[in-house]
Amino acid sequence: MKVKGLKRRKLDNVALAFPAATGKRDSRVFRIYCLLKENVDKRALQESVTEALNKYPLFGSVLKRGNFWYYFEKSGMVPEVKEEERIPCGYMYEKGREKLLCSVTYGKKRINLEIFHALTDGTGAIEFLSEIVKIYLEKAHGVENRTSENKAASISEQEEDSFSRYYSREKQEKKKRRSRPAFLIRSKRVSQSEIRITESTVSVEKLLKRTRELNISITVYITAILMKAVELTMSRKEKKKPVTVMIPVNLRKYYPSKSMSNFFGWMETEYQFGDASPGTEEIAAHVKKRFEEDLKPAQVAARMNSYIRIEKNPLLKFIPLGIKDLFLKIGTEIGGRNVTAVFSNMSAVVLPEEYGNYIERFGAIASTDKLQLCACSYRDVFYLSFSSKYVNSEIQNNFYSLMKKEGVEFDILKDKDIKEKL
Repeated sequence: MKVKGLKRRKLDNVALAFPAATGKRDSRVFRIYCLLKENVDKRALQESVTEALNKYPLFGSVLKRGNFWYYFEKSGMVPEVKEEERIPCGYMYEKGREKLLCSVTYGKKRINLEIFHALTDGTGAIEFLSEIVKIYLEKAHGVENRTSENKAASISEQEEDSFSRYYSREKQEKKKRRSRPAFLIRSKRVSQSEIRITESTVSVEKLLKRTRELNISITVYITAILMKAVELTMSRKEKKKPVTVMIPVNLRKYYPSKSMSNFFGWMETEYQFGDASPGTEEIAAHVKKRFEEDLKPAQVAARMNSYIRIEKNPLLKFIPLGIKDLFLKIGTEIGGRNVTAVFSNMSAVVLPEEYGNYIERFGAIASTDKLQLCACSYRDVFYLSFSSKYVNSEIQNNFYSLMKKEGVEFDILKDKDIKEKL
């Protein structure tokens, strides 16, 4: 395939840590998938991937090591569509090997896109998978998009480092909130090559009915339920530490970026449980207040700039990559002590109505070294997946018991152990 855009480009601010942090416990790979209402045609899917890559050439990149920094290089390679064999979110990046950082597989009615997180975030991945699905349905069924769409982003806009573009050197007032060591789940872990996955779906309409009664967003509601589910597993002594949930924040909602690379920040929301056991509504009110404070544009900008300021320190230019990797890995491990679990809501997947007759739903699964909850929605289907490194599934069971008590009906799709050979 002819290479478009810049042959080489540097990693964005968030991506810098992923190569260093990738290890036996966490592949740093996530999966976005589309479940169709019919079996997948491999040949049509391969043609669709090739066409989509012409529009989004960023996904044809490989990761290389320089003396001082990692960088992406366009390879001209196209992902070879294969029938799904390996487990979701298995290892993809291998130091010293030039290989694509994304793959496309299929299984019966499912089209899977897996990506090493250094390449893009959930927003970029959904955009690329949506393009593949649209082309596929046009080939398989002659579906024509009669809905007017916004002009596609140019290659330079897609590959823009939006962190650098919107970085400000001006000192910004940021409300100081010191991170504290969080409650860490102490359950027995599965072996380093395993991950437990639980998937479920909820009606968007029914979920919204409950969140509107509480005057909160779906993300606030799910976060509160997750915190309560964790609290139910804690001893009185353990409640001396807060339950802290890390939540990625899509920065495209704050800056007019069309970048397909990573452009997200994060916030940490904690709840300090005491002797009393608060209900979901009380926790949700606290979480809502924290969201309102931490998602103010000035706060989002201040957090983003604080991380970029470290990257742009001129002294870092002269530190060898191996030493940078060591400190990034240590920093990631230390930061992990302040987080109990991660909740990533990738929001709604929106496609023109013409394609809806052929699509059942979308889903998202992420690798993790602890406990992570992912969510996305399509039409009236709100999807949730737990990824866990723990043998015990008490938190997941508590989560769904609480949902049931709240009157929010759900369907468990599967609950299984998945193992990969190293």
